Amino acid sequence: MRMTFSVRHGDVPDRLRQHAESEVEGLSKYFDRLVEADIILDQEGHRHIAEVRIHTSTDTHFAASAADEWRKAIDATVDKLRRQLKRHKGKLEQRRSTRDERQRALQGSRDGSESAPAAATPQAWDRLSRDEAVARLEQQSGEDVLVFVDVTDEAVKIARRDGAGSVSVVEADVYEIGER
Repeated sequence: MRMTFSVRHGDVPDRLRQHAESEVEGLSKYFDRLVEADIILDQEGHRHIAEVRIHTSTDTHFAASAADEWRKAIDATVDKLRRQLKRHKGKLEQRRSTRDERQRALQGSRDGSESAPAAATPQAWDRLSRDEAVARLEQQSGEDVLVFVDVTDEAVKIARRDGAGSVSVVEADVYEIGER
């Protein structure tokens, strides 16, 4: 991981710089795709401020803390980033597991096995034209979203009513409908 280190309003000892860099480097235990880190130390009167910006392969995370000592500010900032990275990694894992579950359900429905719930399989969805789906959403005041198979091209589509009441239709590329 590339690191940049800077100090505003003063100088810091080398051992403090090494402490900050080693603490930030330790964040790679919690998220392995860290690309770059910017460490900024600042002093305003008796307040010591540590700011760290971490760049991952897809996102940027930032934390800052103030304390009466440099080490306390650095440690508090790194703790905040540790929590952010753990939460971020958990969300990525949840997204991956949900995607994998959808794929398994789709494979199960294609194979004819009973592992996929009937409501999640494309065969159980309504087969409508685009105009029929829009009319159905406009008529039914309780529904805001309708998932259906378009009879014209056999694609899974989603009709959605927005806050203003207009209905839009988009193609869902999660499922592919095969021959029956």
